[in-house]
Amino acid sequence: MPLSPSYPEPLTTHQRYIRQSIMCMSGLLFGLFFIGGLALVVVALQLNSSSREQTLFYVEKAVELRSDSIMTVMGDYAFWGDAYERMNGDIDVDWAYTRNNLGAHMFESFEYEGLFVVNGNNITTYAVIDGELRQDLTLDNWLKQDVVSLLAEARQLAEDEEVAFAVIADQGHPMMIATAAFTSGGDPYVKEMPGPGSVLVMVDRLGPAKLAAAGESFGISQLRVANDSDDANAPPALRLDVMNGEPITLRWEPPQPGDTMLMWLFPILILGLLVFAYITRFNLRATLAAARKADASHNEARRFQAELVFQATHDSLTGLPNRPLLEERLKQACLDAQQAGGHLAVMLIDLDGFKPINDNFSHYLGDQVLVEVAKRMLAIVRPGDTVARMGGDEFIVILPGVANEHAVSTIAERLLADIADPYQIDTIDLRVTASVGVVMSDGDIEQPLQLIRQADAAMYQAKQEGRNNASWYTRGLSQQEYEMTQLRNDLQHAIDTHALELHYQPQVDSGTRKVAGAEALLRWSHPVRGPVSPAYFIPIAETTGQIIPLTLWVLDTACRHLRELTDAGIALPCIAVNISSTHLLRASFVPTIQAALDKHRLRADQLELEITETVLMDHADRALDTLHQLKNMGVKLAIDDFGVGFSSMNYLKVLPINKIKIDRSFIKGIDHNAQDAAICQGIISMAHHLNLRITAEGVEREGQRDFLVKNQCDELQGYLFAKPMNFTDLCSLINQLNPASTDADLI
Repeated sequence: MPLSPSYPEPLTTHQRYIRQSIMCMSGLLFGLFFIGGLALVVVALQLNSSSREQTLFYVEKAVELRSDSIMTVMGDYAFWGDAYERMNGDIDVDWAYTRNNLGAHMFESFEYEGLFVVNGNNITTYAVIDGELRQDLTLDNWLKQDVVSLLAEARQLAEDEEVAFAVIADQGHPMMIATAAFTSGGDPYVKEMPGPGSVLVMVDRLGPAKLAAAGESFGISQLRVANDSDDANAPPALRLDVMNGEPITLRWEPPQPGDTMLMWLFPILILGLLVFAYITRFNLRATLAAARKADASHNEARRFQAELVFQATHDSLTGLPNRPLLEERLKQACLDAQQAGGHLAVMLIDLDGFKPINDNFSHYLGDQVLVEVAKRMLAIVRPGDTVARMGGDEFIVILPGVANEHAVSTIAERLLADIADPYQIDTIDLRVTASVGVVMSDGDIEQPLQLIRQADAAMYQAKQEGRNNASWYTRGLSQQEYEMTQLRNDLQHAIDTHALELHYQPQVDSGTRKVAGAEALLRWSHPVRGPVSPAYFIPIAETTGQIIPLTLWVLDTACRHLRELTDAGIALPCIAVNISSTHLLRASFVPTIQAALDKHRLRADQLELEITETVLMDHADRALDTLHQLKNMGVKLAIDDFGVGFSSMNYLKVLPINKIKIDRSFIKGIDHNAQDAAICQGIISMAHHLNLRITAEGVEREGQRDFLVKNQCDELQGYLFAKPMNFTDLCSLINQLNPASTDADLI
């Protein structure tokens, strides 16, 4: 496909930057929120953990305080001389219970549910339960446990006045037991009693109410014995060692300052996060909307800039690189070839027979053919190759990094074959071919553009060799190209300095032997080269457009000379001027002829224009229209070099001509070659039947003259009568051959 503007990818610079910035900032703030929330949770957990550790300490203190209290009370009563005397051995009930030394106040004041005295034989001799004296109850029966070992320990500690302490379980609740043997307490007035001493037993049962109260005194909530509904592994918990049984676990509800903190701060944190998210979303939408507008404006500017760059560097019709971009890529290809030590090839492709498509159909169809040609060439070349349009129907192909000439030739052959395939455009089948000039280089060239000129020279060589083929550039072409360029410059200098001359070759009437006319022939004497043949410089002038000023000069000079001859009374019926098809097809040609005639006061029939058959090959309709206008003016028309082309017979019946000039190639052998003689006889006979005059060119021998006169050829032209001569010699010759004309003949 032909190249098209490669617009840049849609930019989201502002959107992307803003989105990334806001998302980064949001992510950072969300991260801070997350870290803050996580830190808050960690602090809360630490506070809760610290609270549990603190409440455990207070629970331990509460239990310790309770145990210390019962042991202190036990020491006060067991190591008291009065109690030793009244309770060790026989029990003084009056002293103990009635007088309330070891009576109800132990329950009322200290909340000790049981108070017992056990004698040396471990027989309960005194019992107060819940503040009431019970003579029928023993310690073992009430505790439902054997405490003999504890009693023995109390007697052992009596010497040091220490108290034995233990905890037992009572229906799942802890029961603190303090035991101590009665002693005199060091009272010197108390007499020691023989035998094992009695033991005072105090029992503090820590029921639910008492445990809760003990906990409340230290700020502990719901201190209790663990039950089945409690998680055995959930802190906080305090294990109490129980004598002769499973430990008892105490549990409580510690304060949760962390939960309280989270309850107040976490909603605030969440609310802040939501507010921040809403504000962020609002700002993001508003900012992105503004960014989209900025990006749209920026994108439009970039697209416009890309389009401008593309238009500046590419052909608007085919989308191929244009000349500036081609030159840049050619220079780069040469540089790459030098650095890599490889080769590159340049092809110049010019379409054959393209102009008739524009003229006979339309420029639209011609443009579509050019687009299709570009597509076909792009489909053949490699991805790294360049196909560019030079303008008109010329294309350039740059092939960098080619291996050898064979690879280049293969590509050239494919290009020729694909271009020559039919083109179907709007149901119309069209055909064109191409001439290809190829040059190969190693890149070591001072002016890379010289490769294009060399390829151009090779392309013209391909056209001269029959078109629809490829020609390789050689050094000979380079010299020829240089000479043509130099000659073109010299020709322009000759035009500008009026260094050209006009010679004339007379045309003699075969019957009267008088001068019937003269053909104006352009001559150029180069200051260095000497005389330059018109056959050499006229094609160059037609290629460069210099043929137009040349023709105008010849026309003006010939008309001026004819006017001078007429004014001098020298009889010359007409002067023939050769006209290029390039000039004839110009819209200004007919007015130019009329202006020349008017300028020099000549009749139209005094001017004869010679055209070649090639003018009818291209733009036949336009050429015929111009010729009819000239015919209507009265200008004489002649076909020059008749018989060497291929279209004369087809157009001869409709051409508004007066004369046919037989080409010298047929005249050369008519006096000894039967075929040439037959052809000339046929041409003369045909012309006479069409009421056309006939002129034979190149008559050099008398035998040729005799044959032509015998076959009634109207006019003869050649070296036998006169070579081309300057205007002065022409005047002398006419005076010699033609008698003076009357004034009426000269007007």
